[in-house]
Order: sequence, then structure tokens, then C-alpha cells
Amino acid sequence: MNRNGLEVSRPVHTLYFELHHLQHIAAPLISEMPGQPLTSYTLLVMEEGEGDLLWNDKEYALKAGSCWLLDPGSMIDVNLFHGQSTSFWLLSFSILGNTARPTTTYLQTGECRISSIKALLRIVMKISIHQNDKSAARQMDNHARFQKLMRIIIESTEVQPAAETTRQAVLVIIEQLKEHFTEDISVEELASQAQISKRRFTHWFKQITGKHVLEYITALRMESAKQLLLKGERLQEISVKVGYRDEFYFNRRFKQTEGLTPGQFVRNYENKPAHICALTCLGHLLALGIRPIAAAKNLTNRPYLRNLSLDIHRVNNIPYQLEEIAELHPEYILVSNEQECEELSTVASTMIFSQNDHKPMTLLAMLGEAFNKQRIAQQLILQYEHKAERYRTELRGFISKEETVSVIEIRTDSIYVFGNFWCRGAYNLYDGLGITAPPIIEQEMLNREAYRLITEEQLSLYAGDRLFVSILDPVRFRALEKTFIWKQLKAVQNNRIYFIDPEHFAVSDPISMHSQMDVQMKLLLAR
Repeated sequence: MNRNGLEVSRPVHTLYFELHHLQHIAAPLISEMPGQPLTSYTLLVMEEGEGDLLWNDKEYALKAGSCWLLDPGSMIDVNLFHGQSTSFWLLSFSILGNTARPTTTYLQTGECRISSIKALLRIVMKISIHQNDKSAARQMDNHARFQKLMRIIIESTEVQPAAETTRQAVLVIIEQLKEHFTEDISVEELASQAQISKRRFTHWFKQITGKHVLEYITALRMESAKQLLLKGERLQEISVKVGYRDEFYFNRRFKQTEGLTPGQFVRNYENKPAHICALTCLGHLLALGIRPIAAAKNLTNRPYLRNLSLDIHRVNNIPYQLEEIAELHPEYILVSNEQECEELSTVASTMIFSQNDHKPMTLLAMLGEAFNKQRIAQQLILQYEHKAERYRTELRGFISKEETVSVIEIRTDSIYVFGNFWCRGAYNLYDGLGITAPPIIEQEMLNREAYRLITEEQLSLYAGDRLFVSILDPVRFRALEKTFIWKQLKAVQNNRIYFIDPEHFAVSDPISMHSQMDVQMKLLLAR
């Protein structure tokens, strides 16, 4: 044996990562992680909810399923949003090994585009479960798990340039479509222009826009058609201008996508203000195509009505200023109770439409009858029922008929539970999605009471198997969370608590309820 040959050494290139700390941070309420400098490389893996990441004085959006690689010395600050369960993982580690190039070049800081965030989270949770194992073999297993996790990160970094190139190519096509949506063009032609396969093109198109290609083109055509309709152009001319040769086909497509015919759309969105001061039911009036000359300020500030109310005079309503309303010379004033009716009757004719006494769609029919908008009211009711039916079909097999749901609100000195009349989305859950209420709500509140004040001790009676919660006092809620009463609730034990934003669920009207139902479905299907 030639001993000299044994002395010839060739380096073995190795790269591995040493995990130092793993931390799981969960917060169902507004929460902040104070700014702090990082002493090592850190992975931030967003599991649930949304928030903001302030990283070296720049702000980034945190969304469920996102993953960030942060470098040592960075200053970070995390702010989690209110109204939903929110949690993320922090993994601090070092880079070690004998490699062909500096170890730091194998990683790229910033957001990592992971192909399967679920696979990544499974590994993180597995590491968490075994992080305190004392067996050497188990500790080596956890080390191997972290190496597997880091391989996913490195692979995402290596393929990112190609993925980013594809994304940019698809973005170019999307911008071109905004100018050429009237032209006849196939998905194959668009993919060819982007110089990628049809399958890859459609995947990235859906990722970026949230829509399939033809669905996106149709949406562009319909938005253009709406603008032309409101300008008073004829249907035949509009259909050609937006890319349809057949006026009847355009009419059918418009109704399929918008839920009403072009003619109904024009009537529904007439911009002539009605001489009405709406101190209640603003969303109902707007849905019917009635634009009041004035409305209560708190209603015009509601998230789903704000942009639709920009040209409506805002009336101070706490308390009402009779002189302010009188100067507007309204023909009718819509109020919600007898006391307001009596106070304002000296100014103009008052009409009571109480959201505490009627369900949202009943009010819509009543307003349609009062202002000769019966057909539009019926169309809106059918549109809502069709959407609810689609969602009920989606929930079948996912939520059993035996499961119950309820809606509560936590305030400083009180807890409210809601029936199906007023706000907080209860009508959507019971009448729309058809989910069962707990027996006491079913027997005593539905179709009878808008809301009821309850004690902490009564929570077990009113809380369903699934519980939607709005919070006006986070301190009170944090105290409630620690009690045995809260912890023993079935919804809590089975992780069936859904946090909703009180501001976004403040009113129940035909406009707001559609968006509220989308939020409710997203929360239900996420678990």
C-alpha cells in the first residue's frame, strides 16, 4: 500500500444548519412583537391570519402561508391584525459547513416562495413536538428534520429566478389584456406570447389575478360595458365595443356575471338623488338604486358602504340636529323607532323601518314596496338566495346538521348574543347558510329578538359548536379567555372560534351581507 496516496486529501463539501431556537407566537387579538435586533438567521413562517412586518424600516404584508428569511443584525417589528386567529413561527439558526463558496451565498433573504407551505409547517410542528427529547437518536432525527426544512428553503431560492421570470411574463400579458380585451384570443395564444406552456401560464395567471383567463377577460368586458351603459349608449353598440358580435349573447353574459340585465343595471344605479334622509337602512336603499340626499354619518362610514356614499350629505346623528336635517328639505325621513319618528315628524314625513323588528330581506321587500322598487327588491332577494344556496352546497358534508353556531360580542361591561334580525352576520349563518342555532336561540330568539344581553355564566347555554366572536374590549376578552367558563366551551376545545371585525359586521344590508358571507365562508372552510 502506498502511504503517500493516503496523504492526498480531497475536501468534502458539506452544508448544514444548526437550529438554536424555535418559538410559536399566537394571538387572536391585536398584538405586537416589539422591535428587536436579530442575533442569527431567522425564519418567520406565518401560519394563520394577517399582519405587518417592519424590517429595517421597511413595511411588508404578512399573510397566512408566507415565509420570510431574515438576516442577522436586522431590526424587526411584527404587528398582527385584529379580528382573527393569528399565529407564526420563529426559527433561529446558524449556517455551517465546508462548502465550495461562502455559506451565506446559499440563502437569499426576503420572502421565500415555497411551493408547499403546508409541508413546511408540518416539519416545523414535528420539530416543535420533539424539541425537548433527551434521546440522542431523537435529537439527531430533529436535526435531520431541520436539514430537510432548509433544503426546501434553498430549493425555493434556486428556482426563484425562473419563477420570477415566468411571473413577469404573465404580468406583461395581463397588462396587455387590459387594452386588448375586446379581441378574440385563445389561452394557447396568450401562453405562446408569454413563451411558457399553457398549463404553467394558467397556473400563474390564476395565482396573480385570482381568476381563470376567460373569467378575467369577461370581467374586463363587463366593467367596460357598465361604463358605456351609464353613458346611455345602445346595447348593440356596446356589445360590439366590448368584444361580442351578438347583442343577445352579450345580454345573456351580462346577466350571468352581474345577476341582472343591462337595463336593470342602469335603473338600479341611476344617479338621481331621492329626497330622502336615511337615518336607517342606507345599504338597503343603495341596493335598490335609491340615492338619498342625506344619511346618518355612522352609516356612510361603514366599510362596504363608504365608497358608495361619497356624494351623500352626512348627517350628525348622535344626537340628531333637527336644524341640519330641516335645511336639506327632505320629503321623507327614514327612522328606526317611534321616538325618532316623533322627534323628526315636525321636519318631514317619517317612515319607520326597524332593523330590530325585521329581518334584512323583509326590510328590503318593505322598502321596495314603499318606493315602487318591488321588482328590483325581488331580484336582489333571489340573487342573495342563489349565492347562499351555492355556499350551502359547498358546506354539505363539512358541517353536519347537528352542529350549531352562534354569534356573540364581548364588550367592557356586557356580552351580547345575536338573533337573525340585526347585525354581526347572524342572518347569513342561520337564514342564508342554514346552519342550526343552539336550542335556546332557536326557540327564544330567532325571528323574535335582534339581540340579548347575557352573563358569562350563561355562555354555555348560548355558545354553539362553532362560535363567531366580535370584540369591542380586548382586555375583557383576554380575562374571559382565562376562565374555566370559556375554556370548557365546546367551540373553544375544538378550535371552532372565528373572530370577526365588528366594524365590517356592523350592519346587515343587501350590499354588506354579500361580502360578510364571503368572510364567514372563508373562516368556516379554513378549519
